[in-house]
Amino acid sequence: MNDIEKSLFLLGRVLVGFFYLIMGLNHFGNLGQMSSMVAEIGIPAPTVAVVISGLLLVLAGLSFAIGFHPPLGVLAAALFFVPVTLVVHDFWTIDEPVARLAELNTFLRNVGLLGATLLFLAIPRPWPMSLDTVRYARASAS
Repeated sequence: MNDIEKSLFLLGRVLVGFFYLIMGLNHFGNLGQMSSMVAEIGIPAPTVAVVISGLLLVLAGLSFAIGFHPPLGVLAAALFFVPVTLVVHDFWTIDEPVARLAELNTFLRNVGLLGATLLFLAIPRPWPMSLDTVRYARASAS
């Protein structure tokens, strides 16, 4: 990668990481409201589910933004997206057209975000300008 590509990659990962981080922190900032919504869907222990999903998003966001163990960030994002997308955004069970379309849009957004997140696994590591780069350099110097 040349310097421009490294800079663009850093900017992209920070933006993606920031997105996941803010979405995760939103779970904690709106814990009561989100827990009520999750309870309405019938998910057991809704507050615990919201806290766990928030932690997964925060972990993914930090991992991508600072470049620390990206496969762990991908795993955290996947553990969030797969159940949430299939259980919470089950558009196929909704009869009302506007609500069905809203859930379909969220379902598709989540599928796209999961796909984009999986692409991080194809990028050779350590990532440029990342915490892992520093870690690998120290390990190889020892």
